[in-house]
Amino acid sequence: MSESMLTHKPYGSQEFLSTQNRDHADEAVVEVFSMMLGFEIGPVPDTDSGQHPGEPNDRTAIVGFSGSMRGTCEVRMTSLAARSIASAMLGGTPVEEGDDAIDDAIGELCNMLAGGWKNRVPTLSSDCSLSPPTVISGADYKVHMRQPSMKLSRIYQFDVHTLYLTLHREDLGAA
Repeated sequence: MSESMLTHKPYGSQEFLSTQNRDHADEAVVEVFSMMLGFEIGPVPDTDSGQHPGEPNDRTAIVGFSGSMRGTCEVRMTSLAARSIASAMLGGTPVEEGDDAIDDAIGELCNMLAGGWKNRVPTLSSDCSLSPPTVISGADYKVHMRQPSMKLSRIYQFDVHTLYLTLHREDLGAA
């Protein structure tokens, strides 16, 4: 383990699974969507279960965390939702399926959401780094996390679309 890893105070599981942390995630999502995209967005009630309904989600962006917390921020949505986000980021310009702007937009969205959330958590704000986003197209994939890990999952509605946000936290003490 590097010396820099030893100086980080880990972001504990109780803090990660707290109502306050869920509220931090909700605040980050609302802020990014209203300020950057001009969308009203809100959480779907009772979405802490980690279960996602059967709606097809064929666009995913993932940003990694390292430092006082190791894990990921993952956003999933339909292609239509991703096109809507890309269009909003481009000032309302319509975006056709297959345009690289779609992947760029949802990657940047995930980056903003991850950064907005971590900056609301004092333990993480300056002691946790973000990776560049990775974007996945398609629905037949699985993200493997180091075990044990925990997750906080939220579902949001904006316009006629659904956004799935999952924050994963790996156990830094696990071998």
